[in-house]
Amino acid sequence: MERASTSPLAARAAGRQQKSSQLNLTTILLVIVGIASLIVAEQVATGWLALGERANISRRNLNPIELIVIFGCVVWGLVALRTAWGFIRQPSLPNMTDYFEGRTTHIAPGVMVSIALLLVIGLISLVIGEQVLTGWLPLGERANISRHNLNSLEWFVVIAAGLWALANLRTAWGMFKRDRRAWAWSQWTVLITALIGMTLFLAGLMNIYRVIPRGGSLLDNLPGVQEITAPGLLIFLSSLAVYRFLTIHVDLTAGQSVRNRLAQTPGAGAIIGFIAILVGFTIATPLFFEPRALAGALSTNISNGIIAIGITLLMISGEFDLSVGSIYGASALVFVLAMTEGVLGLPPLAAIPAALVSLAFAALLGFINGIIRIRTGIPSFIVTLGTLLAYRAIPLVIIPDGRIIRYADYRLPEPMISLHPLVLAAGLALLALLIVLLAYATAPRLYRRLRERLANFQQDTSDFRDLMIVWLTLRLVFTVVAAVALLYLIGVGIVSMIGQGSTLLDVSFFSLANGRVASLPFAGPIDPSVNFRTGIFWWFLLVFVFQFILMNTPYGSYTFAVGGNPGAARAQGISANRIKVTNFMLSAGLAGVAGITYVARVGSVNANLGDGLELEVIAAAVIGGTLLEGGYGSIIGAFLGVLIFGMLQTGLVLVGMDPRVFFGVIGVIIIIAVVINRAVQRVRT
Repeated sequence: MERASTSPLAARAAGRQQKSSQLNLTTILLVIVGIASLIVAEQVATGWLALGERANISRRNLNPIELIVIFGCVVWGLVALRTAWGFIRQPSLPNMTDYFEGRTTHIAPGVMVSIALLLVIGLISLVIGEQVLTGWLPLGERANISRHNLNSLEWFVVIAAGLWALANLRTAWGMFKRDRRAWAWSQWTVLITALIGMTLFLAGLMNIYRVIPRGGSLLDNLPGVQEITAPGLLIFLSSLAVYRFLTIHVDLTAGQSVRNRLAQTPGAGAIIGFIAILVGFTIATPLFFEPRALAGALSTNISNGIIAIGITLLMISGEFDLSVGSIYGASALVFVLAMTEGVLGLPPLAAIPAALVSLAFAALLGFINGIIRIRTGIPSFIVTLGTLLAYRAIPLVIIPDGRIIRYADYRLPEPMISLHPLVLAAGLALLALLIVLLAYATAPRLYRRLRERLANFQQDTSDFRDLMIVWLTLRLVFTVVAAVALLYLIGVGIVSMIGQGSTLLDVSFFSLANGRVASLPFAGPIDPSVNFRTGIFWWFLLVFVFQFILMNTPYGSYTFAVGGNPGAARAQGISANRIKVTNFMLSAGLAGVAGITYVARVGSVNANLGDGLELEVIAAAVIGGTLLEGGYGSIIGAFLGVLIFGMLQTGLVLVGMDPRVFFGVIGVIIIIAVVINRAVQRVRT
């Protein structure tokens, strides 16, 4: 009884202690920000930190950019120190709750510094947008481009800067007018600004070597180091201090909301890793975000991406397959032989029948895996470890002495398929019907939700009512525009096919399966150096189809149930054995699809094709959030896991790092991703 009576008091005391500790840390951060801002102002004022254009200007004279920086840093430093002094003198100063509920008539220091930060962020965003729009701040490739013309990157920055300035200035005005919704908005804007500041600071750290003489130290060009690191560090520390103050008396902070949202996503680790790697390599080298690098990262991972889809399905059902690399190589070999020499007593076949034979062969190997697993009860790890070696023997025996079987060596014409224009038109019409059905199922629902939001706008007191309306409007507009654009392209294709009459169209099977794309709708011709291939479209299509099957069909539900609790699944009438065997066959069949796309790209097969690939795709699935014990995962997560592989392969080369460290980095990422996925699982449960 005594413990029960004192526990509420202990809980309140612990809460007060936590808030006091958070306020103390906020005070320390503000002191650091204030001193650092004044130091930067002093460095610029004394000429040790030169900014802007200094040609023909005395060191004692300051240009407009330097004057603005001095004034801004002095003001911000004094504001930060004044706020910290207020917290030190009176720790119980009116907090955000007191301010918004009208229990205080003046603006407390913490509220003042929050409004000031929002105003500064908004004004800086406006200046950046104006500088880019007027051509004074060029971005991206500007060769042979007029100063008055903006490229796509510059337009993106102008629009993003304008929207960000509007969000921050509107939030600052709401804070000043004591609109409680501005409290929630300010948390998100300040948190995002802190992330932007941290990114800028890391970018500065990565580029320090450019301002330091070869073989020198930081002291050889300390002003240059300050110039590229101080802005990001000041933005990050200032935003972090304000964010901590804003969330002292909040039950659910913006950061906790992100964590809870990630807890509902199987691929939380993959999402975080994908964003971190994308941002890291983008700030490390400007070459990473070029179309050539991105297309290369995608094209070189088409096979891994397709195989990872099947592996993920199989792992969700509680099994996994170590033999997919061997199946991949064997099915690619069967595809080539079926077109050239013939297999199983059959004469050489055309491309499509040969592909069907290869897929049937791959599915048979997967069926063998599944039957052995079910009939014997041996763990799939052992079963597929054995079949990995057995299936690997197929190409090793057929391709002796390490030769490479090339389609071109048989001096056969490129495999062509003849298609009737009306058949293609009918296929396009079916695709158009599918798009119409998807749009009809999505757009009206979004429109009804938007109308409900607008009808209840005055009665809605939620913090993000404006954001939800904007978000629903953007989703509705994007859905309608995307559907109309796709239907327009399909309509143009149908008209073109009908205009061909009855003349058969000859298309290269290799080009259709994984050939280089020469142009894209709306984008026009693609530079020959950009290795963008049709296999990417097939990969993305398979990801979309199997994600839909997994999340929106009974079969997907059965797969989760069998992997999560086979006994309960059987009690509900689900045939766990049939689901597992089917997934073994799907995994092997998709490995066969990957083998066909590989042959379509390079036109050859070697005996070691697919060696070690099984570990890469399993690692991609694990990074994507799929559990080894089954019952949890997503195709999208595995897709992101494969993209992480591709970005690392490309990024490490572009930054000049030894490519031999690739697998070491992948190992670290796997551990980090699993730790993150486990953490969000604990949050979810």
